[in-house]
Amino acid sequence: MTHLVWGKQSLTDWQRVQLAQLEYHNWQLGEDVLLPDGQLIGEVVKVIWTTDGFRATVIRSAADSQIIVLFRGSSGVRKGDPTTWTNEWLRVNLPIGNAIINQVPDVPQELWTASKEFNHLLAAYPQMTFFLYGHSLGSINAQFALANCHYPDRIGGAYLYEGPNLYWLLDERQRQTTTLLRCQVFNYIDPLDVVALGYIDMEHTIGLLRVVDSMMTSPINQHMWGGYQFDKQQNLLLENNFWQNRRAQIDQQLINAVQKLNQNNDEWER
Repeated sequence: MTHLVWGKQSLTDWQRVQLAQLEYHNWQLGEDVLLPDGQLIGEVVKVIWTTDGFRATVIRSAADSQIIVLFRGSSGVRKGDPTTWTNEWLRVNLPIGNAIINQVPDVPQELWTASKEFNHLLAAYPQMTFFLYGHSLGSINAQFALANCHYPDRIGGAYLYEGPNLYWLLDERQRQTTTLLRCQVFNYIDPLDVVALGYIDMEHTIGLLRVVDSMMTSPINQHMWGGYQFDKQQNLLLENNFWQNRRAQIDQQLINAVQKLNQNNDEWER
């Protein structure tokens, strides 16, 4: 039996994670998108796959005037093809990590493509409210698309998981846009996931930071929501004292150390 989704508040935290996981499915136009519990999300109206590697699935809600965009993440080491290493890791993931640590705005082309494609969708569905989901590379692309969004008032919500903190790569205009969207964006990270890099406090983020009270598992499983824990009402368990979290301290020390090394190198070269 299927059930329609009525409005953004009807999904639980667990259901939103299940929906985000569907970004890795190879969808076809016209397919119905259902959650594992039978909840009908809507129909696939567009599948985006560009030459630089950007991928997304566009869903028209079954019950409301809503468009849901699933930003696809990296295929990773478990599910990939010969282009995975080139298109996703070498071109995007590794440069993003380097840019965050070094605090330099070096943005791969795929992120600009994500922004362009998302703004095209906003223009194509002018009467619709948009909801975004993204994990890992999908979170990276969604964060940057939101920072360059032409119609921030049309964003109903964004649920992002296990992506590094793109805030450090944004210019002033982009940061102003994310400030407008702050209360519509929920940015979930597992502090035991090494991919979720660059979150040193609760303020310098895109959206509202939500730190998961996770259990430890294998590194790949950790990144793929494996450490997430839920209560009986399907609410995600969260950590309360992130600023005291050891992971945040390590990220800050790493950024400080690299900045100091770069400064010393500049002085030596002069």
